[in-house]
Amino acid sequence: MRRHVTAGLAFLVLLFASAAAGQPVTVGNLPPSPNFGFESTPVVITAVDLSNPSTQVATLTAAAFSWSVSPCPAGVKIKFFRLGPTGTYVLSAERGPFDVTSVTQFVFLSPPVAVQPGDHIAIARLTPCGSPVGQAPGAAPGLVALAGDVSAFAAGQGTSVPNVTLSVQATGNVTVPPPTPDPAAIVPVVGSTPGALGQAFFRTTVQLHNPRTAPVSGQLVYHPQGASAGASDPSIFYSLQPGETRSIPDLLPSMGLTGLGSLDVVPQAGSLLPVIVARVFNDAGSLGTTGFAEEAVLPAEVLRAGARGILVAPPDAALYRYNVGVRTLGAGATLSVTVRDFTGAVTRTFTRTYAPNYFEQRDSGAFLGGAPVASNDTLTVEVVSGSAIVYGATIDNRTNDPSLQLAKPAP
Repeated sequence: MRRHVTAGLAFLVLLFASAAAGQPVTVGNLPPSPNFGFESTPVVITAVDLSNPSTQVATLTAAAFSWSVSPCPAGVKIKFFRLGPTGTYVLSAERGPFDVTSVTQFVFLSPPVAVQPGDHIAIARLTPCGSPVGQAPGAAPGLVALAGDVSAFAAGQGTSVPNVTLSVQATGNVTVPPPTPDPAAIVPVVGSTPGALGQAFFRTTVQLHNPRTAPVSGQLVYHPQGASAGASDPSIFYSLQPGETRSIPDLLPSMGLTGLGSLDVVPQAGSLLPVIVARVFNDAGSLGTTGFAEEAVLPAEVLRAGARGILVAPPDAALYRYNVGVRTLGAGATLSVTVRDFTGAVTRTFTRTYAPNYFEQRDSGAFLGGAPVASNDTLTVEVVSGSAIVYGATIDNRTNDPSLQLAKPAP
């Protein structure tokens, strides 16, 4: 007997694996024995698969899905959702409506759909005819079902259905772009954003100094988190005379922005780098600020293929929260992560692949795909391919005082 659900959100786990350009890739699932359906009301629903997101930058050309009955004219859409920088899942592409002519239906995605690591496939019911199906018990974390032909959803919406494999799958090929030139220097993280507990607001001050005997000039280019760098990313111009120092008291608002991202320093042709120092701080208004100085990282200083770095979690997980940030360079990166407890025993291992010039910062539980780090845990990050800056950010839950540790090459 099939179970039924109304239309919500389960916690998203992104576990990435590497692949070569042109290699086949699948997103979603097509289980062999569907035994799970959906209520007939509301008529229009969207079911999002959470168990098998895209692991690569890829182009998807075909899809398959199971349906409870046939025929159902113009009854189905195939959708793809991407996690945005504000934590909302937004529609990145949709195809259809498709006719259902068989309980197992194959369709072409025309035009093909471009996906990024972490994108999720979904299926929408548009008419009262039939229902999406799945298999239970199935893969964790399952699916989320939402009322309507949705184009976005956030935490708390719809119904989370764990351990059910939704029957919708798309196929295509990996389309990794060629490496792009590395920036001259990178400030790994800058922001203008509220803290996780709602009692802090983090800002970034930037200072530029020209120690040279000739003028220097260039651009500071901001890349928001959750996406690869693009030609339209916002930037500001700098120009410094010999010996001159300038400061930007609050970087992102000076660019008309809020949020979290990374910053590239891009000198003009023939110009050398200035000295650049950022300060990330919690702005407590009349009570002052607490924060840390953050120097720009040169490409020669990042973790590259074959290198490993160590991050050390806070000494007391109850008093401090811990985030992990990753910024890749032009070739992207595949990272192998080993987590050890305070005794040195291995508790978790996993591998992730990131697109070129990509940035994200996530709380330790989301980064690890489960429970957050425990007191005195260590994370050994080994670069399998490409190059990346990896850091741990510790925030005091009592004062919101932040600090940052770069994972530097270790023996």
